[in-house]
Amino acid sequence: MPIVNLSTELLRTFVTVIEVASFTRAAEILGRTQPAISLQIKRLEETVGYDLLERQGKVISLTERGEDLAVHARQILRLNDLAMARFEKQERSPKLRVGLPVDYAVNTLQSCLTEVVRKYSEIQIEIRCDLSKHLLSALRSDEIDIAVALFDGDDQQFLFRNWKEQPIWVGAEDFDIKAHREIPLVVHPYGCVYRDRMATALKLAGQNWRIAYSSPGIGGVQRAVHDGLGLSCLTTSTVLKGMRRFSEKDGLPALTPLHIGLFARQTQLGAGGYAAIDAIVQVLEQHS
Repeated sequence: MPIVNLSTELLRTFVTVIEVASFTRAAEILGRTQPAISLQIKRLEETVGYDLLERQGKVISLTERGEDLAVHARQILRLNDLAMARFEKQERSPKLRVGLPVDYAVNTLQSCLTEVVRKYSEIQIEIRCDLSKHLLSALRSDEIDIAVALFDGDDQQFLFRNWKEQPIWVGAEDFDIKAHREIPLVVHPYGCVYRDRMATALKLAGQNWRIAYSSPGIGGVQRAVHDGLGLSCLTTSTVLKGMRRFSEKDGLPALTPLHIGLFARQTQLGAGGYAAIDAIVQVLEQHS
């Protein structure tokens, strides 16, 4: 059976349509007409032999085969763009906008991006730290190019890579759960995935709880837990010395795993952007 070569032009159209969720918008970005974009998607589907996209009115979604191809398409385009970047002359300083979650390995991720900036001195990098849901919203509205965010596991629009990690109940070493009629929780503001995990688990277990401390920054949450203000839910990388891990043996409900995603507007990345992605992947591989 002859080997079929996937066209990078068709793959770029496919990824662009996924990212902007619009054939019309993809046509504007790629400098083509909307019918030409539709034809390219059809040609790609004929090449692989499966439907890749489903359209219901103006809503575009990936089929199961489309999700599979999207993963490979992003990797193929990454290699293509890195190769071409070696021959391109930069006419202006590229800007890279990166979003990092306030509640997951933020210090380590900031450090790895600093190394990228040193290597690619021509890049103007902007780092935004926020709750995951706000970062994903910013990515969709084209306010950032790359985001690391906690998500439900079903967001495929900009997903580049994803990992799972088990959250952990933590408190001060001398924290006594039995001394509290309502479990005091140390949390990030409303909308945080960790906060939702804790509240849902305790509610399903029929346990009473209250918010004892809230802070948008991981440092504030860590300090409050360390000082004994309440329990919180953290990942291995954010547990500090002086904290004790709690579990079902202590009467607490099990927590469901977290999905950590690396999301990117791949149609806007250059060599520096891919270098940032590679650095982030390396950090997340170490923490997952």
